[in-house]
Amino acid sequence: MTETVKVGGFSVHLWRATDGRWKWRTRKAGKRVLCTAKDIHKARAKAKAQLVALRDGKEVLADLSPSLLSEFNAWRAARIESPKVADCATKYLAHLAERKVDVRIIKSDLEKFAAKHRKRISDVTPDDVRVYLSGLGVGARRHNNVRATLVSLFRWAKLQGMVPDATTAPERTHAMTLEDKAVAVYTPTQFRDLLSVLPEKWRLAIAIGGLAGLRTEEIQGLRWEDIKLGRKLIEVRPEICKTRRRRLVPIVPALASWIRNSQPNPGGMVSPQDRIDNAAKAARRKGAVWVKNGLRHSFGSYRCAMVKSAGQVALEMGNSEAIVRRHYLESQERKAAAKWFATGYFPLIKVTKP
Repeated sequence: MTETVKVGGFSVHLWRATDGRWKWRTRKAGKRVLCTAKDIHKARAKAKAQLVALRDGKEVLADLSPSLLSEFNAWRAARIESPKVADCATKYLAHLAERKVDVRIIKSDLEKFAAKHRKRISDVTPDDVRVYLSGLGVGARRHNNVRATLVSLFRWAKLQGMVPDATTAPERTHAMTLEDKAVAVYTPTQFRDLLSVLPEKWRLAIAIGGLAGLRTEEIQGLRWEDIKLGRKLIEVRPEICKTRRRRLVPIVPALASWIRNSQPNPGGMVSPQDRIDNAAKAARRKGAVWVKNGLRHSFGSYRCAMVKSAGQVALEMGNSEAIVRRHYLESQERKAAAKWFATGYFPLIKVTKP
């Protein structure tokens, strides 16, 4: 006599042996073992319980060592108790602020991500991150920057025990390949025109971007005391520098004239603390050209033409020498560079209504 017991997609074949017992085979610890019961009712019940355990994964858990089972339970508890994305982002931003890291752009990026994902951070999947990044509608560089911010958040959360996974969701996504195309720069005339139409409060910040090559975030974090005019140097502090490494940037004569004729913005800052997009809008309204990242790219291109040293320019810009060689070296003529670095201070012409 034979009988089959089924539970979902799992089944077991029972047979009656010559000794009158009912027998069947199941798996335990990865091996097939023989089971027996005195009567068909007990055999059915026991076989069904085994199939239910197998279906629910309990049979697998039973085979785990105590240490592995403890590790699994800790992982499960961490996942259940994981905070919401927004709460985690708030704690991470506070951590960065304590280290005196400029968090303005990071804060904006994380708040937007948290608004789209109102769930526990451990429940965020790689697909969540991929869909979010693809929906930003931005270029490869911006896409990669936002991804890097999310990777940093999740790695920090993992260190704090908020995310139990060995590899976090953003880390399981891929950065976009950057196009190796020529960078956009200003002409010396466009640079002067830009400076001539900007509000007074923005002029020194823009001059520093073009004549010292600092990044926008670095300029906006620059304090007046960071300008060492007597030593002809600008100190870029680690907390405002993208590479987190202090660097000293030379003050060329044209920039020195801008500094001597300028005053600090409120709070002793070199730059206004509103978005640089406001400066861009003001410039465009008055007919000037605004090139995204054009000031830094222009500095790199014209500085290479002047000093003929990719290594020196890399140190001044806080870039790798390979990046400088790829984007800036041999891209401009020395004659144009000389004109660029001759753009010293000139009074702002104020148009008065008749």
